[in-house]
Amino acid sequence: MNKFFPSNPLQFFVRVVLVPIMLLFGLYVVVHGEESPGGGFQGGAMMAAGIIVARLTLDPEQDRRVLSSHVAVVLALLGALLVMAVGIAPMFAGGNFLDYGSLPIPNQDGQVLPHFGLRSIGIMVFEFGVAIAVMSILVTIFDYLAEFPGDS
Repeated sequence: MNKFFPSNPLQFFVRVVLVPIMLLFGLYVVVHGEESPGGGFQGGAMMAAGIIVARLTLDPEQDRRVLSSHVAVVLALLGALLVMAVGIAPMFAGGNFLDYGSLPIPNQDGQVLPHFGLRSIGIMVFEFGVAIAVMSILVTIFDYLAEFPGDS
């Protein structure tokens, strides 16, 4: 039983209802960030809040199944590398840094996609990279501040 909230109904509610809804809403904010308010940072912070709620209410063995500390550090690095890759890739195709219209992504016929399609793909990949990095970094900060026993 968790030392913070030793309540089985609360743990059931968090495990079955609250955490999945928070993660799903954070993903929704990331996906719709290109055309509406929100984006990678806001969605990543919402997903991190869901994982932190799981850390506070579930047993340490259960909450680490959502996202372990070591996986969070690796995901933070991968998210940052994804952001850098989508920023640098247009430079290899003759464009500027973060010039998504110059991304060298061919379509099914082998021709390059139109500018607006490349721009949408570039923004979406950038936002997913930011969301992954922000979520993982916030969870890592919480883990180091909380210092749960048994977590190495």
